[in-house]
Amino acid sequence: MSVIENDNDSNQKALLYRIRSLEKRLSKIESILRVEWRGEIERPESGELSEEVFTAAGTESRIVEYGLAWLGSIVFLLGIVFLMSYIESIGYLILSKIIAYIFTLSLLTFSYFSQKSFPILANVLKICSPLLLYYITVRLHFFAEQPLITQKVIVVILLFILIGVQFYNALRNNSEFLGTIALFLCITTAVFIDSAYVTLLILILTALGAHVLFNYKLWWRLYIFSLFMVYLAHLVWLFSNPIMSHQMRLIELPQYSILFLFGYAIIYSLSVFTPKEKIESNTVLISISIWNALCFSFLLLIIIPTFYNQNYPLIFSAIALYSLLFSVILKLKLSRDFAPATYACFGFMAFSIAIYGYSGLPSAYSLLVLQSFLVVSMALWFKSKIIVVVNSILFVSILFIYLTTSDSVVVSFAFAFTALATARILNWQKERLTLKTDVFRYIYLLIAFFMILYSLNKALPSYYVTLAWTATAFGFFLLSILLNNSKYRYLSILTILVTGVHLFFIDLSRMAVGYRVIAFLVFAIISLGVSLYYTKRIRKE
Repeated sequence: MSVIENDNDSNQKALLYRIRSLEKRLSKIESILRVEWRGEIERPESGELSEEVFTAAGTESRIVEYGLAWLGSIVFLLGIVFLMSYIESIGYLILSKIIAYIFTLSLLTFSYFSQKSFPILANVLKICSPLLLYYITVRLHFFAEQPLITQKVIVVILLFILIGVQFYNALRNNSEFLGTIALFLCITTAVFIDSAYVTLLILILTALGAHVLFNYKLWWRLYIFSLFMVYLAHLVWLFSNPIMSHQMRLIELPQYSILFLFGYAIIYSLSVFTPKEKIESNTVLISISIWNALCFSFLLLIIIPTFYNQNYPLIFSAIALYSLLFSVILKLKLSRDFAPATYACFGFMAFSIAIYGYSGLPSAYSLLVLQSFLVVSMALWFKSKIIVVVNSILFVSILFIYLTTSDSVVVSFAFAFTALATARILNWQKERLTLKTDVFRYIYLLIAFFMILYSLNKALPSYYVTLAWTATAFGFFLLSILLNNSKYRYLSILTILVTGVHLFFIDLSRMAVGYRVIAFLVFAIISLGVSLYYTKRIRKE
């Protein structure tokens, strides 16, 4: 008895310690608000209590109440499952289900009537018991050697009744966790049905239901979970649903599954319309948009090469059109800056694939280069540095592919002109694009420098290359004076150095004497002129 009394004393002291701490906090609030307490407070006679005692009591309470409640409930439910399996194995199919249902309904009844006496255990049973009830109902037809109910439709109806009750309890208790369990059971049922159109229809209805709950309840964890589960279930169906004991391989016919895939993407893209009054932070919406795009793209990479190898340009054109129009609508209707830029970038990537599909290489390069101007124009309108970053990555990637697969002179000059013009636009509209760094402008300037020299080398006879490069250096130098921009002077100096290396190590061995004299004289004049200009400028400064 002394041990029990000591435990009770510790719990009482811990409670008194918590009350005193709350009392001090209320006193501070009252002093700030200048509110005077006119009631009477009965003070206990117990002494001060250390914080260690309160922490130890709280930890012990959590372990006993939460941990053992979960452990005991899970073990008990597994015991019911094993009992049902044992009774089935000895030939009593109906009796096994009746006993399992009786035990499960008893647990549900206990959880309902014990909410006040044992709230933690009641909540644990509220979570576990519906899962057990679902499992028992599934075994009436699915995964059973001798199904008790041979008609799958009846069992599916019973399962959806259970899921509906679970959703009702989640809404009544305002519990996102219970709603997530119901959503998981709904998607699981769709997989168990193992019928193409029914399964995919349930998946798209589940995505729509999750979207409604996100708008009205702001259950964003449930929403993100539903996104992953819907796309995952679609992936399982694409590989012939091995969960239902089918051989794991891609399905033979697409059965319009791409339309359902577009449906998921459109539903989850609508999350950005959630008003700021409901959710101020953009982090959740950015996560939803990015994961939606990644999951959608991943499944497209599986579906298109397999079923739509000839029609993929039309599909990506539709994606580009929707994404770009959607980004414009978001720009006009919303104040969230990330959303229009995100969908615009996704649309331009899809547009690039569509251009490649329609034109092929190398014809597509000219259109892809011109697309860069369109991207920069939209970046200026959206005032978005995100679009600038994505456009830079796309431009460099396309340039690298071009250099390794083609050598068209016209396209080379187009790359050079586009890079030079884009660098100028980024410098001109730096404040509008909120660019805090010149890194992207430097990238475009270096691309312009390299592509001008590369294009001239491809377009002209070998004995004119040095002269053309020297003229390019002079052109950069004039631009630096006209625009009062030191970056073009650096490009001029770099061009002169490269031209000098080319002149001494390449031209001396292969140029005729006449061309060699002209090249040396022109190069010397330009070099000395630049040198004199810098000398005069330095002295002046």
